[in-house]
Amino acid sequence: MRCFRPRLARAAALLSVFTPLLACGPDGSAPPSPDVLPGQARALATTGHQAFRVMTYNVRGPLDTGVRAWPNRKAAVLQRILANNADIVGVQEAQAPSGGPSIPADLIAGLTGADKPYGVYNPGGGSPKLLFFKKSRFEIAPEVGQGNEALVNPYASSDTCFSHAEGKKIAWVGLRDLASGQVYFVANTHFAYAAACSLGRLREAEQMASFLATKPGGLPVIAMGDFNSDAQGQSTPGETTLTDLESGARLFRTARFDGVTGADDATFNNAWNGSTSTKYQRLDYIFHNGGALTSSAPAIDRTESGGLTPSDHYPVLATIRPSIFTAGSTLSPTPSGTSTRTQLFFADVTGDGCADRVTWNYAVGEGETWVAKSKCDGGFAPAVKNTGATSGVATTRFFFADVTGDGCADKVLWRPNLGDGEVRIYPAKCDGTFGDRVAVTQAASTSDATRFFFADITGDGCADLVRWNPTQKSGAFDAFVSKCNGTVSFGAAVTSTTGANTSAGTRVSFADVDGDGQADRILWNPAQEGGRTRVYRSTGAGAFALFFLHEAGTSGVDTSRFYFADVDGDGKADKVFWRPGFREGRMQIYPSTGANFAGSPVMDNTGFSNSENTDFFFADIDGRDGADKVYWNPGNYDGDTKVFRALAP
Repeated sequence: MRCFRPRLARAAALLSVFTPLLACGPDGSAPPSPDVLPGQARALATTGHQAFRVMTYNVRGPLDTGVRAWPNRKAAVLQRILANNADIVGVQEAQAPSGGPSIPADLIAGLTGADKPYGVYNPGGGSPKLLFFKKSRFEIAPEVGQGNEALVNPYASSDTCFSHAEGKKIAWVGLRDLASGQVYFVANTHFAYAAACSLGRLREAEQMASFLATKPGGLPVIAMGDFNSDAQGQSTPGETTLTDLESGARLFRTARFDGVTGADDATFNNAWNGSTSTKYQRLDYIFHNGGALTSSAPAIDRTESGGLTPSDHYPVLATIRPSIFTAGSTLSPTPSGTSTRTQLFFADVTGDGCADRVTWNYAVGEGETWVAKSKCDGGFAPAVKNTGATSGVATTRFFFADVTGDGCADKVLWRPNLGDGEVRIYPAKCDGTFGDRVAVTQAASTSDATRFFFADITGDGCADLVRWNPTQKSGAFDAFVSKCNGTVSFGAAVTSTTGANTSAGTRVSFADVDGDGQADRILWNPAQEGGRTRVYRSTGAGAFALFFLHEAGTSGVDTSRFYFADVDGDGKADKVFWRPGFREGRMQIYPSTGANFAGSPVMDNTGFSNSENTDFFFADIDGRDGADKVYWNPGNYDGDTKVFRALAP
């Protein structure tokens, strides 16, 4: 478990960092544009970015007859673009063959002009990669300009793949956001098609990666298109086109998924020509180059018109928005950091508003704890050994929380067979050391199934003590409210049967989800409620009432980990979901709205990990509000801790 006590003046805003982590811890309607998520307004001041919606759409060239002929589906294509209301739209296969209907002319006429919402960059050519942008939101930045980069064709003219790779280009344009002044380098492309033509795509990816790594000149990059590659699909399994592009240009996908591509993941419509094939393919992607940018709300629009989708590709969308955490990290040496027996805790034991790092390893020395004071910049001073309250017993549990109200986290020690199961608290001296122990006997337990939590459930600035044992009292929770009088003193047990749980597999956390200054109780069990998290709102006196069940971000996998902390600095605890291997090790963040968690996550591309040995922690390390993210894996970086600072001001 990890607990954190910020200075009292900020208690209401940062209660979430008390969280005991893990076990101790289309209908076609227009979406909002931009897709602004809770807490984002404050982040904008730091990053200079404001959220905007992007769409990539392969509209299919004029290759068909009958109902699928371009004149018969033109209106539906335009309707999908307008209905999705994206701020930037890139289209592919907008061909203009001689003697036939001109798709680019039709799209430009339908989307631009005095009475239309969009402006356009038309790079020209037989199949221009048009880039449309909302005139109310963006303008072409003349200092960046625009261009049309030809892509390599590695095939001989006699090769079947020659025509599939011929004439491919990257259309690009600099766009200035009228809301923020930020300029973006926006690119749109279409790679070689057909499964057999992977060499063409690999060479195109290599060239595009090199182009985007140099041409934008440090500008944030948005790239999109039909890349005709799906390493998780049945047509091009294992192909490295996308990963090569990502690594070469340091790009990040706005949507990641696990397993084999299925119907819900595909961006190509297998049934376009009446096929019943189940070779689902995800071919269309949106990327960004990270840094102060990330993404949220990915979507695939499968709306039909007259029983037919307007194209054989679906429109693909995502919101580009400010990142939650900085891309760079601070690396700090950690005592016994290479040992899997080491435990880490983050709490403000000095009272300066910045969470310090505490480490403990029962098998090292006398089992002492080591305190590394926060430098309030993401780093820590060298660790200093505490000589008191040591333990060389693996079953000992330590906690750090401010139970007295002086702004400094106190040290708590409990072991079921120690002192008749009493809870021992060592008051902080606010200098990184702790005083003599005080026994809390009314909360004693001799059962190793008992779990303790420390969180301010009453909103007075002092951490209260909550005891739960799934094998006792029908799984009810007992709260011992701190008297908050400057001493270690708690009231009698207040029993809460609401949300009682008798499963040892249930994970319990405490965090202020609604922003009222009182930590709420959160439960998750992979085998209960369809893997949904359940939030019970604190009533302020030790009892709780059911608040909501979060429908998104569910998991029935036991190795999933949920964290609850105010990462965006708006005073409300957000939900963070991570599982080794899931979404290729990326965290999914569901910001709190105050009444629920968001229905769509924000992708976090910082400090990702596929290792089950990785631990994550959330606490305000730098004192700027917003819980920072700490990465630690004893097998990596010599066991040092890495801090990714929250971007919230």
